[in-house]
Amino acid sequence: MSSRKHQLHVITTGKQELPQLKELFEGCPTELIDVLHIREKQRGAREVAEWYLGLEPYFPLSSIYINDRLDAALAVGAPGVQLGYTSLSVRASRGLLPSGVRIGCSVHSREEAAQAVEEGPDYVLFGHIFASGSKPGLEPRGLDALEAIVQACPLPVIAIGGMEPERVEEVAATGCAGIAVLSSILLHDRPAEQIVRFREALDRTHYIPRRRFP
Repeated sequence: MSSRKHQLHVITTGKQELPQLKELFEGCPTELIDVLHIREKQRGAREVAEWYLGLEPYFPLSSIYINDRLDAALAVGAPGVQLGYTSLSVRASRGLLPSGVRIGCSVHSREEAAQAVEEGPDYVLFGHIFASGSKPGLEPRGLDALEAIVQACPLPVIAIGGMEPERVEEVAATGCAGIAVLSSILLHDRPAEQIVRFREALDRTHYIPRRRFP
């Protein structure tokens, strides 16, 4: 895993096909991304595994995590998984996965974060922070809620929802360990430039994560 101060996670949108993403990443500085998450809820285990194997050559210096589908993660030997509300529990997943596989847990409140921490994930992903096209009609939780989670949680916290390069500084000020981005990179007209802008903003900030990734 990268020794960078803040992590940049990129999550697939569920709106693109594998050939589109291969073409997109062909021209992108993927080494600036710490983790790519394959989050394709509408696809079965076989297809998710195919996505992992298809995208792996484009990320020689980054990790690829699989969202929810432990069967696909086991099949391809993914180094990490991201669990949601309807996924298996962290504890059950830990019992199935090989030692060393990182487990992230998506949470939406301090109560959910506290419950998740008891089960022993490696980090939590909290959001959505700002208004987000992937969460239409849902009130964003905001920076104050993010900071409260960061202060209460003994694990690294990744912020998600409505992330833009110009917002990185105020997000980093909460003490979070990084950000996760979907459409602002993968549906952008110039994704390669966006990756650079996000990475530069994260590296430029003087704020230090309250809990860093080991």
